[in-house]
Amino acid sequence: MKITVQCGEGQPLLNRSSQKTVLVVEDEAFVRESTCEILQNAGYRVLQASNAADARSVFLSAGTQIDLLLCDAVLPDENGLSLARILRWKSLGLRTLTVSGYPRSVLLEQFELSPQGLVLNKPYCASVLLATIDGLLRPRKRTA
Repeated sequence: MKITVQCGEGQPLLNRSSQKTVLVVEDEAFVRESTCEILQNAGYRVLQASNAADARSVFLSAGTQIDLLLCDAVLPDENGLSLARILRWKSLGLRTLTVSGYPRSVLLEQFELSPQGLVLNKPYCASVLLATIDGLLRPRKRTA
């Protein structure tokens, strides 16, 4: 099943499959619930956690069914970037998107974010969130 999300002047933003699963890890309840609602309305299957410990439990249950980890960089019990590294080690195909209210320079310095690491700054709008996730989940081309 394909779902088309309308954006702006009635132009479809992107088509997406309802088969993709996103794990949202965010300690702020309003941000987590809003993000999950946006993703569900766009056709994604959404799992959620409020901290790293809960995220690990959800990941152990769902594992390779999770296509994308959307994780806040700063969680109450662990650095979200280290959580992402651990889960990617367990599932090599897992794609990750870090969200943060901190400037990129702070993340690079204090949280050891790689310069190539993808960070979506808070606050973000639905169209930017969906376009970023769609881009990350688009099939990758193989290079020779």
